[in-house]
Amino acid sequence: MEKILLVIVGIVLTVVLVGIGWIIGFQSKYFTQAYSITIVDKSLTDLAINESLLNDIETGKTEDAKHSLQMKIDVGITEIDTLHNDMDARSLDLSRKIFTRIAHDRTEFPNNYSGDLPKMDSDVEAKIESILKQASESQTNK
Repeated sequence: MEKILLVIVGIVLTVVLVGIGWIIGFQSKYFTQAYSITIVDKSLTDLAINESLLNDIETGKTEDAKHSLQMKIDVGITEIDTLHNDMDARSLDLSRKIFTRIAHDRTEFPNNYSGDLPKMDSDVEAKIESILKQASESQTNK
């Protein structure tokens, strides 16, 4: 009787462990696929943008290329600012240094684009300037 009970407990335990492993494996597979799709989409987008920038440079549209790079940097600034609360100290410090550098470069080389490409919304532009100013002030207060 004890052997039968022990076998039944072993079978139930095996089924439970297999079920838990299957659930964990399924979730892991789902998140891996979701993450992979995001990486592929980002890589394809970066590839398309970079090819367009290179084409602008090769065809002499350097102002369009500079404006496109400025827009790409602005998107990066807003993305990093969105993740600000989840950063570790090293990443936070690095982002402030990079933002300070960007602010300095924008002071030295202002963007006076007047071409046909879309321009950043004035509210977003003001938010980006605020982010850069705050980063610069935090670096000078160190």
